[in-house]
Amino acid sequence: MKTTRFTTRCLAAIALAAVLPAATAVAANHGPAKQQSPIERGEYLVQIASCNDCHTPGYSRSGGHAAREQLLTGEGEVFAGPWGASYPINLRLFVQSLTAEQWIHAMRTSTARPPMPWYALRAMTDEDLAAVYYYIRSLGPAGKPAHAALPPGQLPAPPYMQVVLPVKAHGNAKK
Repeated sequence: MKTTRFTTRCLAAIALAAVLPAATAVAANHGPAKQQSPIERGEYLVQIASCNDCHTPGYSRSGGHAAREQLLTGEGEVFAGPWGASYPINLRLFVQSLTAEQWIHAMRTSTARPPMPWYALRAMTDEDLAAVYYYIRSLGPAGKPAHAALPPGQLPAPPYMQVVLPVKAHGNAKK
């Protein structure tokens, strides 16, 4: 039994030793450890924060593929729920009228309609928010402004994602 444990531990150590250099190389080339320009850092943050999922047309449905010209031009996914309907803004047009400082201030103070995770942006450092800004600016203006949000009770033209929230039972819950 001791031999089996020893062998298992040795094999695990050998496997780790074989994989670790490759994993380190991947992290160094793609992760935050690599020295990156602000634009590269912003592109990385936009990717891992899933900004394209909503702000790039067809991105989610295509498995994360989109032409550079389409990135962050808005109207990727429309969400309808009790709040009405939310259209993702065209970030490429939005940043054109802002300085980096104005962008950071907007990300720190705004609250957006669901499902935008504005609270996640507030958790980013000023350096990260600036990097996102510089990346989006580097893409240049493209596309058209997003549709205005719809009030509760109005549904957008299909396709859209319907968000149904659970209804709280008042006194009917089983104990």
